[in-house]
Amino acid sequence: MKSTEPISIREVKREARHLYHGHFKTAIKINIAPIIFTILNVITLLMMMYAIIMSFRGLSQMPSSAAVTNDSALQQVFSIVESVLSDAIQLIFIWTASWALIEWYENPKELPTFKDAFQIFNRGNFLHTLLLTIVQSMLIFLWTLLFIVPGIVKLFSYSQTYFAYKIDIENGTRQGQLTDYIKVSRRVMAGRKWELFLLELSFIGWHIIGILTGGLAYIYIVPYLNATRVSYSRHLFTLAMSESVAV
Repeated sequence: MKSTEPISIREVKREARHLYHGHFKTAIKINIAPIIFTILNVITLLMMMYAIIMSFRGLSQMPSSAAVTNDSALQQVFSIVESVLSDAIQLIFIWTASWALIEWYENPKELPTFKDAFQIFNRGNFLHTLLLTIVQSMLIFLWTLLFIVPGIVKLFSYSQTYFAYKIDIENGTRQGQLTDYIKVSRRVMAGRKWELFLLELSFIGWHIIGILTGGLAYIYIVPYLNATRVSYSRHLFTLAMSESVAV
Protein backbone atom coordinates (compact mmCIF):
# COMPACT_ATOMS: atom_id res chain seq x y z
CA MET A 1 0.00 0.00 0.00
CA LYS A 2 1.43 3.39 -1.01
CA SER A 3 1.49 6.43 1.25
CA THR A 4 -0.91 8.84 -0.44
CA GLU A 5 -1.53 11.67 2.02
CA PRO A 6 0.09 14.83 0.61
CA ILE A 7 2.89 16.53 2.52
CA SER A 8 2.59 20.31 2.70
CA ILE A 9 5.60 22.17 1.28
CA ARG A 10 4.60 25.24 3.24
CA GLU A 11 4.46 23.22 6.46
CA VAL A 12 7.89 21.59 6.12
CA LYS A 13 9.42 24.97 5.33
CA ARG A 14 7.71 26.45 8.38
CA GLU A 15 9.10 23.65 10.55
CA ALA A 16 12.61 24.33 9.21
CA ARG A 17 12.38 28.03 10.05
CA HIS A 18 10.93 27.23 13.47
CA LEU A 19 13.75 24.79 14.24
CA TYR A 20 16.38 27.43 13.48
CA HIS A 21 14.58 30.35 15.13
CA GLY A 22 17.10 32.07 17.38
CA HIS A 23 19.74 29.42 16.66
CA PHE A 24 20.95 30.15 13.14
CA LYS A 25 24.62 30.13 14.20
CA THR A 26 24.09 26.53 15.28
CA ALA A 27 22.40 25.82 11.94
CA ILE A 28 25.44 27.13 10.06
CA LYS A 29 27.78 25.19 12.33
CA ILE A 30 26.22 21.79 11.70
CA ASN A 31 25.83 22.48 7.98
CA ILE A 32 29.33 23.85 7.50
CA ALA A 33 30.59 21.01 5.30
CA PRO A 34 27.61 21.08 2.87
CA ILE A 35 27.89 24.88 2.76
CA ILE A 36 31.56 24.70 1.79
CA PHE A 37 30.94 22.03 -0.86
CA THR A 38 28.05 24.02 -2.34
CA ILE A 39 30.05 27.26 -2.52
CA LEU A 40 32.94 25.42 -4.20
CA ASN A 41 30.51 23.85 -6.69
CA VAL A 42 29.07 27.28 -7.53
CA ILE A 43 32.55 28.72 -8.04
CA THR A 44 33.41 25.79 -10.32
CA LEU A 45 30.18 26.30 -12.26
CA LEU A 46 30.87 30.01 -12.72
CA MET A 47 34.42 29.30 -13.88
CA MET A 48 33.10 26.77 -16.42
CA MET A 49 30.54 29.27 -17.66
CA TYR A 50 33.27 31.88 -18.02
CA ALA A 51 35.48 29.45 -19.95
CA ILE A 52 32.60 28.61 -22.30
CA ILE A 53 31.90 32.29 -22.95
CA MET A 54 35.59 32.92 -23.64
CA SER A 55 35.73 29.97 -26.02
CA PHE A 56 32.87 31.44 -28.04
CA ARG A 57 34.84 34.64 -28.26
CA GLY A 58 37.75 32.76 -29.73
CA LEU A 59 40.02 33.11 -26.69
CA SER A 60 40.30 29.37 -26.33
CA GLN A 61 40.38 26.62 -28.94
CA MET A 62 39.24 23.03 -29.00
CA PRO A 63 41.87 20.36 -29.81
CA SER A 64 42.30 20.02 -33.57
CA SER A 65 42.57 16.26 -33.53
CA ALA A 66 39.48 14.13 -32.89
CA ALA A 67 41.42 10.88 -32.68
CA VAL A 68 40.65 8.75 -29.63
CA THR A 69 43.70 7.21 -28.03
CA ASN A 70 44.08 4.63 -25.33
CA ASP A 71 45.34 7.39 -23.03
CA SER A 72 42.23 9.52 -23.60
CA ALA A 73 39.98 6.51 -22.98
CA LEU A 74 41.84 5.81 -19.75
CA GLN A 75 41.47 9.43 -18.74
CA GLN A 76 37.72 9.18 -19.28
CA VAL A 77 37.56 6.15 -17.00
CA PHE A 78 39.55 7.96 -14.32
CA SER A 79 37.30 10.99 -14.76
CA ILE A 80 34.17 8.88 -14.20
CA VAL A 81 35.65 7.22 -11.12
CA GLU A 82 36.74 10.59 -9.77
CA SER A 83 33.28 12.05 -10.37
CA VAL A 84 31.49 9.16 -8.62
CA LEU A 85 33.87 9.26 -5.64
CA SER A 86 33.54 13.03 -5.39
CA ASP A 87 29.74 12.78 -5.37
CA ALA A 88 29.91 9.99 -2.77
CA ILE A 89 32.17 12.01 -0.45
CA GLN A 90 29.93 15.06 -0.71
CA LEU A 91 26.93 12.82 -0.03
CA ILE A 92 28.60 11.56 3.16
CA PHE A 93 28.91 15.07 4.57
CA ILE A 94 25.36 15.95 3.54
CA TRP A 95 24.10 12.78 5.24
CA THR A 96 25.95 13.33 8.50
CA ALA A 97 24.71 16.94 8.69
CA SER A 98 21.18 15.70 8.00
CA TRP A 99 21.51 13.11 10.77
CA ALA A 100 22.35 15.93 13.20
CA LEU A 101 19.21 17.71 12.00
CA ILE A 102 17.13 14.57 12.53
CA GLU A 103 18.28 14.45 16.15
CA TRP A 104 17.63 18.17 16.56
CA TYR A 105 14.05 17.72 15.34
CA GLU A 106 13.62 14.85 17.79
CA ASN A 107 15.00 16.96 20.68
CA PRO A 108 14.52 20.63 19.67
CA LYS A 109 15.56 21.93 23.09
CA GLU A 110 18.94 20.18 22.88
CA LEU A 111 21.17 22.08 20.49
CA PRO A 112 23.48 19.89 18.38
CA THR A 113 27.22 20.43 18.65
CA PHE A 114 29.82 20.76 15.92
CA LYS A 115 30.83 17.18 16.70
CA ASP A 116 27.29 15.99 15.97
CA ALA A 117 27.64 17.29 12.42
CA PHE A 118 30.43 14.75 11.89
CA GLN A 119 28.88 11.88 13.83
CA ILE A 120 29.51 9.51 10.95
CA PHE A 121 33.16 9.36 12.04
CA ASN A 122 32.45 8.44 15.66
CA ARG A 123 28.92 7.00 15.85
CA GLY A 124 28.31 5.51 12.44
CA ASN A 125 30.16 2.95 10.38
CA PHE A 126 32.19 5.16 8.06
CA LEU A 127 33.29 2.41 5.69
CA HIS A 128 29.76 1.03 5.41
CA THR A 129 28.39 4.51 4.74
CA LEU A 130 31.10 5.27 2.18
CA LEU A 131 30.26 2.09 0.28
CA LEU A 132 26.56 2.95 0.40
CA THR A 133 27.13 6.46 -0.95
CA ILE A 134 29.40 5.08 -3.70
CA VAL A 135 26.73 2.56 -4.72
CA GLN A 136 24.06 5.26 -4.78
CA SER A 137 26.27 7.71 -6.71
CA MET A 138 27.20 5.02 -9.24
CA LEU A 139 23.57 4.02 -9.79
CA ILE A 140 22.52 7.63 -10.36
CA PHE A 141 25.45 8.10 -12.75
CA LEU A 142 24.46 5.03 -14.75
CA TRP A 143 20.84 6.15 -14.94
CA THR A 144 22.02 9.59 -16.08
CA LEU A 145 23.79 7.91 -19.01
CA LEU A 146 20.29 7.07 -20.27
CA PHE A 147 19.70 10.85 -20.57
CA ILE A 148 19.25 13.44 -17.88
CA VAL A 149 15.58 12.81 -17.02
CA PRO A 150 16.01 9.18 -15.83
CA GLY A 151 18.93 10.33 -13.69
CA ILE A 152 16.82 13.07 -12.08
CA VAL A 153 13.97 10.63 -11.46
CA LYS A 154 16.32 8.20 -9.70
CA LEU A 155 17.87 11.07 -7.74
CA PHE A 156 14.46 11.68 -6.17
CA SER A 157 13.73 7.96 -5.88
CA TYR A 158 16.95 7.37 -3.90
CA SER A 159 16.70 10.60 -1.89
CA GLN A 160 15.51 8.92 1.33
CA THR A 161 18.35 6.41 1.61
CA TYR A 162 20.06 8.54 4.26
CA PHE A 163 16.95 8.50 6.48
CA ALA A 164 16.42 4.74 6.16
CA TYR A 165 20.07 4.19 7.10
CA LYS A 166 19.80 6.58 10.08
CA ILE A 167 16.86 4.55 11.43
CA ASP A 168 19.05 1.45 11.47
CA ILE A 169 21.93 3.31 13.12
CA GLU A 170 19.62 4.48 15.92
CA ASN A 171 18.13 1.00 16.35
CA GLY A 172 21.46 -0.79 16.16
CA THR A 173 20.27 -2.87 13.22
CA ARG A 174 21.37 -3.31 9.62
CA GLN A 175 19.77 -4.34 6.36
CA GLY A 176 21.04 -7.50 4.69
CA GLN A 177 22.54 -5.66 1.72
CA LEU A 178 23.59 -2.09 1.01
CA THR A 179 21.06 -1.81 -1.78
CA ASP A 180 18.24 -2.62 0.67
CA TYR A 181 18.43 0.96 1.97
CA ILE A 182 18.00 2.23 -1.56
CA LYS A 183 15.04 -0.13 -1.98
CA VAL A 184 13.44 1.32 1.15
CA SER A 185 13.87 4.80 -0.31
CA ARG A 186 12.30 3.68 -3.58
CA ARG A 187 9.28 2.21 -1.73
CA VAL A 188 8.55 5.28 0.40
CA MET A 189 9.07 7.57 -2.61
CA ALA A 190 6.64 5.63 -4.83
CA GLY A 191 4.15 8.22 -6.05
CA ARG A 192 6.04 10.98 -4.23
CA LYS A 193 8.74 12.02 -6.69
CA TRP A 194 6.68 14.83 -8.23
CA GLU A 195 5.86 16.13 -4.75
CA LEU A 196 9.53 16.25 -3.81
CA PHE A 197 10.36 17.83 -7.17
CA LEU A 198 7.92 20.65 -6.41
CA LEU A 199 9.53 21.12 -3.01
CA GLU A 200 12.97 21.42 -4.61
CA LEU A 201 11.54 23.71 -7.30
CA SER A 202 10.21 26.04 -4.61
CA PHE A 203 13.85 26.89 -3.81
CA ILE A 204 14.67 27.96 -7.39
CA GLY A 205 14.63 31.63 -6.44
CA TRP A 206 17.05 30.97 -3.60
CA HIS A 207 19.38 29.09 -5.94
CA ILE A 208 19.39 32.02 -8.38
CA ILE A 209 20.34 34.34 -5.52
CA GLY A 210 23.03 31.87 -4.46
CA ILE A 211 24.59 31.83 -7.94
CA LEU A 212 24.34 35.61 -8.38
CA THR A 213 26.20 36.11 -5.08
CA GLY A 214 28.99 33.76 -6.13
CA GLY A 215 27.80 31.15 -3.64
CA LEU A 216 27.90 33.35 -0.53
CA ALA A 217 24.11 33.30 -0.08
CA TYR A 218 24.32 29.53 0.38
CA ILE A 219 25.54 30.21 3.91
CA TYR A 220 21.84 30.84 4.59
CA ILE A 221 20.27 28.72 1.85
CA VAL A 222 21.97 25.37 2.58
CA PRO A 223 20.86 25.15 6.26
CA TYR A 224 17.30 26.17 5.29
CA LEU A 225 17.18 23.70 2.41
CA ASN A 226 18.63 20.80 4.41
CA ALA A 227 16.28 21.35 7.36
CA THR A 228 13.33 21.45 4.94
CA ARG A 229 14.43 18.18 3.33
CA VAL A 230 14.80 16.50 6.73
CA SER A 231 11.39 17.78 7.80
CA TYR A 232 9.92 16.31 4.61
CA SER A 233 11.63 12.96 5.28
CA ARG A 234 10.24 12.83 8.81
CA HIS A 235 6.70 13.36 7.54
CA LEU A 236 7.27 10.87 4.74
CA PHE A 237 8.46 8.02 6.96
CA THR A 238 5.79 8.73 9.56
CA LEU A 239 3.12 8.44 6.89
CA ALA A 240 4.77 5.40 5.33
CA MET A 241 4.79 3.53 8.64
CA SER A 242 1.26 4.57 9.54
CA GLU A 243 -0.03 3.46 6.14
CA SER A 244 1.79 0.14 6.27
CA VAL A 245 4.48 0.88 3.68
CA ALA A 246 7.30 -1.55 4.47
CA VAL A 247 10.39 0.31 5.59
